[in-house]
Parts: sequence; C-alpha cells; structure tokens
Amino acid sequence: MNQVAQRKTTQVVASELDKMLEADAGVGLENITTEDMQIPFIRIIQALSPQLQKDDPLYIKGAEQGDIFNTVSQEIYKQDEGVIVVPAFFEKKFLEFQLRSSGGGFVRELAADDKDITMTSREGTIELLPNGNELVRTHQHLVIAQSADGTIAPSVLDMKKTQLKVSRRWNTLKNSARLPSGALMPIYGTAWQVTTVLEANDQGKWFNYKLDRINDVTPEIEKMMLEARNMYQGVSKGE
Repeated sequence: MNQVAQRKTTQVVASELDKMLEADAGVGLENITTEDMQIPFIRIIQALSPQLQKDDPLYIKGAEQGDIFNTVSQEIYKQDEGVIVVPAFFEKKFLEFQLRSSGGGFVRELAADDKDITMTSREGTIELLPNGNELVRTHQHLVIAQSADGTIAPSVLDMKKTQLKVSRRWNTLKNSARLPSGALMPIYGTAWQVTTVLEANDQGKWFNYKLDRINDVTPEIEKMMLEARNMYQGVSKGE
C-alpha cells in the first residue's frame, strides 16, 4: 500500500515539475550566445584517433575505426549505420596549422584572398605556406544531424584532404537535385545517409565518407529540413 502511495506521489511531483519546466522554457540561458558554446563537429575515427586510446581524455568507450562521432556529445554512429543529415549551408575555409614535427596545432584561418594561399608549395601530400606551416583547404558543411534517440541538432561536417573529393561529389549531387517543377532544389531539400568506407593507396589505409541520398522523406526528415531552412536563413543574416 505504501509503495502504491509513493508511486502516485512521485508521479504527481514529476507532473508538476514537467509543467514548471515547460512554463520556464529557456529561463537562465538568456546570456549564452553562440560565442559561449562549443561547435559540434562530425568526424571519422581513424586508426590513430585519440578516441581509441584508453589513456587519452578524448577516449570513447565502444568506438572503432571507421565509426563517425560527434565531438561535443561524444555520440558514436557505427560505420555501416552512419548518421542522417540535412545540409543547411556550405563554405570553404583556408586553415593554417603547425606541422606535427613542430608540435602541431591550429594557428589561424586565412581569408580567401590572402596572397599566401597562391604562394604555397608541395611537400608530399602536404601543402606548405611561405612561413613553413601547413595550409589545409577545408569544405565545411553545416548540417542538421539526427541522433540515435531521434533528437536533431546542428553540426559541422568538415571535409579536408582526401575527403575533398567526396565533398565535391556531394556538392555536385546537391547542385543537380531538382524539384518536380524542374527548378533547382534548395540546399535543405535533400537528406543524406552518411557512412564510411575503407580506402587505401601506397601510403596506407584510412576511412572516408560515403553519402547516399534518402528519397523517403519521413515526418522526422521533414522536421530536419524545416530546421535546416531556419539555420540557413540565420547564417545568411550573420546570426
């Protein structure tokens, strides 16, 4: 009898709490802006990724080579299942990094018209700036990604080096998608399953992205597209 009464009391308290939280939605978060938050990136776990090293702070239990992960939530998307995304915005970045032999690390972002970009030299697969640092040409795809529990959130799917060929193909497919009228599909009008595949050359093996368009627009994907549209409008306005 006491257990029944306790269960009813707990249910009532939970119900009242839910109502209070709903009524106070967003309270206390007014001063937190995008500058105060960490940007979630979607990336591939490679053989030497810290997410596989148990003694590394970035270690993720259960992670395997070829899996995709979210750098903020640490959520893992298994290689053959991947993650569903709807693109919202695209831009190219020119990033400067120190060489690993010099300690590595991000230095700065170069403007697209920076003269140093036209004065790079090649050292194997590395593109060197005049100051000896590495230039990494990066395609950044701002997307709405779906988590395993069905929740959706903005993320950056950035592609560089060997991933650029995948990015260019993806951009070509997005740029050729058409509406029933024949008009060009907006960027947020398509959904994609992002998985990974193993690639290799004479320098080794690694995992790369594979993107397949999803033609069945479910209510969940429709919600993602609407959110991606809102995000596109916000980014375009500089928000």
